[in-house]
Amino acid sequence: MAGTPEQTTVNQVAKLARIHLNEQQIESSAEKLAQILGYIGQLDEVELPEDVTPFFGAIESVNAIRDDQLQASVPRKEILDNAPDSDGEFYLVPPVF
Repeated sequence: MAGTPEQTTVNQVAKLARIHLNEQQIESSAEKLAQILGYIGQLDEVELPEDVTPFFGAIESVNAIRDDQLQASVPRKEILDNAPDSDGEFYLVPPVF
């Protein structure tokens, strides 16, 4: 099925999400996606006056960056004492595979 670009996108997202959609669900989702993209297209057409600055978020945040400072760490033994199992140097965990 060739379909519309929206149907192709819905199929790709469904495949990535590993969900099965029937034809009716694909068509419905594609129509909703086309509506959303249409609304975004309308926003692209809005022309703002020169004195209006773009709004990027609800709060004005500034990155709180500090210089790195060398500090003493918690001793390894103290950390490993809290582990359910260790070899004295690393945590021991059950194999995943």
